[in-house]
Amino acid sequence: MSPRIRGMLQLGAAVAALAPVVLIAATPAQAAGRTSAVCVHQFTTTISPGFTLAPTSGTQTTNGETGSIACVGTIAGNRITGTGSVGYAMAHRGASCSSEKGSGTVSATIPTTAGAQHLVGVLTVQRTALAIRATGQFVRLRYSGVGVAIPKQGMCPVSPLRRAVLVFTGTLSGA
Repeated sequence: MSPRIRGMLQLGAAVAALAPVVLIAATPAQAAGRTSAVCVHQFTTTISPGFTLAPTSGTQTTNGETGSIACVGTIAGNRITGTGSVGYAMAHRGASCSSEKGSGTVSATIPTTAGAQHLVGVLTVQRTALAIRATGQFVRLRYSGVGVAIPKQGMCPVSPLRRAVLVFTGTLSGA
């Protein structure tokens, strides 16, 4: 395994290892009716036509809520009770191995004491190399998170990056 691949895998493992610490250290206060949660989520995305050195336009998708999301906190004042599912679909323009900006839709289903909460919203993503910043805007809720892309199929710039595992930590907040 090349040092570059080993380094990327170690970075992904470090983000995943820190996630439980972030969840425990940042457990939000539970105010009635409010949403305040810290989440860790992971999913595999398919990139078409794939990132290369030359900027391209294309799409990314998880093909539904195929990823997992684990949160600590509340949604609409109801305590989150377990692991849920998450997914997205988006378009990007001018994306390459080194950067991208894109937008699309994101959905998540998160179990709470009041039953499963299904969230659908607008997603905005900005990536530099393998580091990603994402925001999601839902009805009366907002998500903000950072993550890392771990190549699964393809390795920029040697071959087009067509699939990646994305690991994120972030917060969900709102009224």
